[in-house]
Amino acid sequence: MGKYFKYAIGEILLVVIGILIALQINNWNEDRKARKQEIKYLKNLQIDVLTELKNNDTIIDFRANKAKAAARLLNFKKLNTATDIFELEGTIQTVFWWTTFIPTNNTYKELLSSGNLNYLKNDSIKNYLLELDKKYVEIDNAEHHMRSEYDKYLYDVAILNGDMLNVMDLQLSAENGEILLKDPSQIPIDAIVPQYQTLLKDKTFTNGVKLSIMNNIFIKNFHVELTDHLEKLNQLIQDDLNKG
Repeated sequence: MGKYFKYAIGEILLVVIGILIALQINNWNEDRKARKQEIKYLKNLQIDVLTELKNNDTIIDFRANKAKAAARLLNFKKLNTATDIFELEGTIQTVFWWTTFIPTNNTYKELLSSGNLNYLKNDSIKNYLLELDKKYVEIDNAEHHMRSEYDKYLYDVAILNGDMLNVMDLQLSAENGEILLKDPSQIPIDAIVPQYQTLLKDKTFTNGVKLSIMNNIFIKNFHVELTDHLEKLNQLIQDDLNKG
């Protein structure tokens, strides 16, 4: 009986050890699969971040150029010839041109919508992603605020105070499907100059131009901060990927 009892205990121990080894192998396989999926998400996140960095550089230049154009418009003095009108309308178009920043965050949105954010084990990366989302909201709010000022102080005032797009040949542009300009000899200088002189002296309009300078610089600086954040996030992701 003693020998049988010892034999039975040995068998039980072997079974338990076998189960533990099987569980360990299973856990290892699950961890390996989870890491494989995590690496896939990290690589996709890095692609988004690198794309965003390039787009962000473009937006920074765009906002800086708009602020400079608005400053030129605010101090526009000479307005006598067709060349002056071409320059003025080009400056107005640069200031008036509107674009909305659209974040490149498809992978992050997928992680949230699928509930797979927990695949990312690096808390620093997750925190940076959450902070990145906040920065996107800040930029969106700033753009929304600026758009309301553009509508009220620039677009509406300009449309109501004279003819616009005087240097553009509207008929040829419509026929050819591209922006085409008039010959300078076709510009009715005597009719257009007084309208623009009135617009450039309009207090509402000039205040709108001043707000444009301030807002574009303000938003540009948001994007400068965004670049710094993206670069740090990219480094965190790369360090994690280097672990294998």
